[in-house]
Amino acid sequence: MTRLLDFDLLARTELLTYLVASQLAMREKTGRWLKVEHVVESTHLWLRLNGRKADWLQRVTLACRAQYLAENVAWASQRRYDAKTVAGAFFGGLRLDFRSPAVIEIFIACAANLPGQLTFLDKSSTA
Repeated sequence: MTRLLDFDLLARTELLTYLVASQLAMREKTGRWLKVEHVVESTHLWLRLNGRKADWLQRVTLACRAQYLAENVAWASQRRYDAKTVAGAFFGGLRLDFRSPAVIEIFIACAANLPGQLTFLDKSSTA
């Protein structure tokens, strides 16, 4: 199987959403972003919980983007990512609640900023 089929666009977007939400939760709780080892741990946890596999390059690419996106979401959002908002984003601290407006906002930002998007040539450039 190819990488794209093993770890599809939706899975990459959901993992990135989880990492961004985790970054925002840590920032709210401690005033600091996740340390590298915690990002790695969060990535492995999400993969196990969701029965997914991703190669190291996919994991590193998404993990590196998570803090940058978290900073931008926190800055640009109309929503305040306070303790109540961040707590409502997770079920039992492990799984994201995709009914939460905060999670939906993060998911949209992640989908729009996912690294490695495919680019299609327009027909005029192939003729």
